[in-house]
Amino acid sequence: MTPDEPREDPGEEARFRRLLAERLPRHSPPPRLRATILQAAAPPRRAFWWAPVLSALATAMVLGLVALPLLPRTVEPDPFRSMVSAVLSQHARSLMWGEARPEAVPAALPRVMEQTGIGLSWLFQGDDEIQLINAEPLVVEGRRALALTYKDTEGHTLTYTLLPGAGMTLPKQGRVKIDGYQPLLTQIEGWSIFVWKQKDLACFLISDLVSEQDLARFKQVFLKVRQGTEPPPQS
Repeated sequence: MTPDEPREDPGEEARFRRLLAERLPRHSPPPRLRATILQAAAPPRRAFWWAPVLSALATAMVLGLVALPLLPRTVEPDPFRSMVSAVLSQHARSLMWGEARPEAVPAALPRVMEQTGIGLSWLFQGDDEIQLINAEPLVVEGRRALALTYKDTEGHTLTYTLLPGAGMTLPKQGRVKIDGYQPLLTQIEGWSIFVWKQKDLACFLISDLVSEQDLARFKQVFLKVRQGTEPPPQS
């Protein structure tokens, strides 16, 4: 810029704007003007309405696969365990409601055996240490059974139950060796139970002899009962 050129007044534009602001009327914008402008300026939106649905379905499938091994499975009942539980329940019932009638057992035993269909010519009927106090017919898991109740000199009650053993397989685990025999020994809720197969019969001997010392006595009782149930030797 040369000295001869007129200078522009720096305050001229400011004075002009101030004059316009003072002279021109002011009007408030419509209420929805701002929203309309923002909506027009925004990029177009696509309606991906199925995205949340697909996400939820995928999440449900993953959770289902994770939880599937944790769901309870339907397990077929074990015939052996079911029979042991049923015989044990009958033993508990006998302790509560059974009637001791040792004097009537010898005469009643043939009739009871006939009612159960268990025909044995020789059963252990007690000795000086163990007394046979009752014999009764039962139905255990749909099978006719014979239950003999004994009491030893220390007041322990034992139940010897015999029933048809068809279809019942004894596990190999838990077997104990007693003078050439190998019965299964299991302990459930404070009870000791010997289980064995004799011909076509399943045999259960139950008592409350559970300690190590008591089990030694219980094994001797098993021997008496087991050997006393064998058919008598042929002469």
